[in-house]
Amino acid sequence: MSRKATEASSNGRTADFGSAHEGSNPSASAISSRVANVAAEVRPRALPAQVMVLGLGPLPPRLVGEVGEGLKQALGIGWRPGPVLDRPAYAFNEGRGQYHAPAILRRLAALKDGPSGAVLGLVDGDLFLPDDGDYVIGDVDRGAAAALVGVARLGGEPAALRRRARVEALHVLGQVLGLSGCLDYRCAMFASRDAADVDRKSAGYCVHCRAALGLP
Repeated sequence: MSRKATEASSNGRTADFGSAHEGSNPSASAISSRVANVAAEVRPRALPAQVMVLGLGPLPPRLVGEVGEGLKQALGIGWRPGPVLDRPAYAFNEGRGQYHAPAILRRLAALKDGPSGAVLGLVDGDLFLPDDGDYVIGDVDRGAAAALVGVARLGGEPAALRRRARVEALHVLGQVLGLSGCLDYRCAMFASRDAADVDRKSAGYCVHCRAALGLP
């Protein structure tokens, strides 16, 4: 398995979270030795008025609702379930057996509730970026306020899967809001390469990442 980013952003707009550096983004902040996180990579954007959470393909019961409630608890924002969509066949690469994340994000962005909203998709499959290792767990289009999590790498017992999806949803939405990677392994913004990494994280942000978002 590649040790490159498993949580990345489309079009190079955010850091390579699986690496020891912050990628080629010239706006990325340097890692401070005095704080536990990289904090905001760009100027944080305002919290969305509401996040639409939807599933692509057959997902376990309660998964969408659990993720939506996790966003509400961590960020204090509203959410609503979006339409139930089929697996994104338009984004499937037969040679890889994976789904092209940016193609899905483009479709998700069209479903967003106006300029003050955001959309988060949960796809029943494995995701990839063409030039970014073997797979990614999540991807974002920050400009479109669209985020995506692939649940194929998060499998396990239903309760474990729901918690992992909740944590990774906070990670990708944090990227949409302007956060970069965090060096605190307990923070949702810490880079995850696999389910074991996710299990070490909490379903919330550390004090530094919360401060970067203007949260108490």
